[in-house]
Amino acid sequence: MKVLFVAAWFPYPADNGSRIRTYQLIKALSNKHEVYLVSLLQDDSDPVNVKYLSDICNVVSLHPSRWFKPGSFKSMLGYLSSRPRSMVDIYDPAVRSSVGRVLNEIKPDVVIASTLGVVEYVSRPLDIPCILDEHNCEYAVLRRNAANIDGALKRLRYDAGWKKFARWESGVCRSFDSVVMVSDGDCELMLEAAPDLRNLEVVPNGVDTDHYDPANRHSEQSTLIYNGAVTFRANLDAVRYFTSDIYPLLIQSMRDIKLRITGRTTGIDLRGISDCPGIEFTGYVNDIRDVLASSALCVVPLRQGGGSRLKILEAMAAGVPVVSTSIGAEGIDGVDGRHLLLADTPQNFADCILRLLNDESMAAEMAADARKLVEERYSWLALGQSFVDIVESTCQAHISS
Repeated sequence: MKVLFVAAWFPYPADNGSRIRTYQLIKALSNKHEVYLVSLLQDDSDPVNVKYLSDICNVVSLHPSRWFKPGSFKSMLGYLSSRPRSMVDIYDPAVRSSVGRVLNEIKPDVVIASTLGVVEYVSRPLDIPCILDEHNCEYAVLRRNAANIDGALKRLRYDAGWKKFARWESGVCRSFDSVVMVSDGDCELMLEAAPDLRNLEVVPNGVDTDHYDPANRHSEQSTLIYNGAVTFRANLDAVRYFTSDIYPLLIQSMRDIKLRITGRTTGIDLRGISDCPGIEFTGYVNDIRDVLASSALCVVPLRQGGGSRLKILEAMAAGVPVVSTSIGAEGIDGVDGRHLLLADTPQNFADCILRLLNDESMAAEMAADARKLVEERYSWLALGQSFVDIVESTCQAHISS
């Protein structure tokens, strides 16, 4: 079967959540089917890396990403559109033309759109099945952000924005034969906006468990890790929250505590963070395993965002105990107190960190249980096959109808 995979994230190197998911789903499909890739490129993407994808797909077209600019003329026109402003602003007709050309040339049996960022490049309805892989329930992320906006008028504008996005996202989901979400929670959120949807499936985010070996740990006492680049707004907010609200509580009991933050920082305003003595930015790391292995704990103080967090699954696979907010651990079926510790106030978060740092036996038992959890439920080997099953059953249903 020929599969046309249209991706918003160029999947190599697979160094963030969206890229990892994209890479692993393509890899799983390639075990049985012929995959053709049309992908957007991010600012840090290098087209030369297509050579590393040759064993799992045929890369047929690459295009620079367009980023949402709220003050641009196109985004202002979005106020007059039924589509969200961001979708109006980032739309690139060259990508739409390229997808149309590839459809005519290779005549795929199925089209997969990876995230809402590329759905407008896939014409529907087609005479072949179309599947959407949603990395987040996006309207719900916007709704959560709107709830934290100060000022009544500004909040009204943000409320109008997420409601408009919810109507558009619901319509998009209705137009696809199948929609794959990353968690049951995201499915429930989508059904809030569109109770009539009957085409939702769940394939959680996962981790390559063979890639991580807890036996390689050589953790440094009092050293924490946040394996999330601050170039993503939710990660930046999480680090600011840790620095301003949690770190001052920690150093009352443990003066030498340190948080290492991985990922690029170029162009990010780090005032109030970089001058904190307990914060260390590693910059981009080629292999997160080395930093995880030297960390006593992984902390995930997220207050924004959606979907499910691969950073937690990576830490669990590597045998690193996790402390997270409830929002940070969404989409992961871990039990608080067994697989990780959950804390939603600064004091509770600090207490959980100190509890694990001071109780090596508890930390080791939790890490072992968490590793078992990811082996049983979040291995990409099994999850990838689940995705392939959905693609194949969707195609079969289309043929039968």
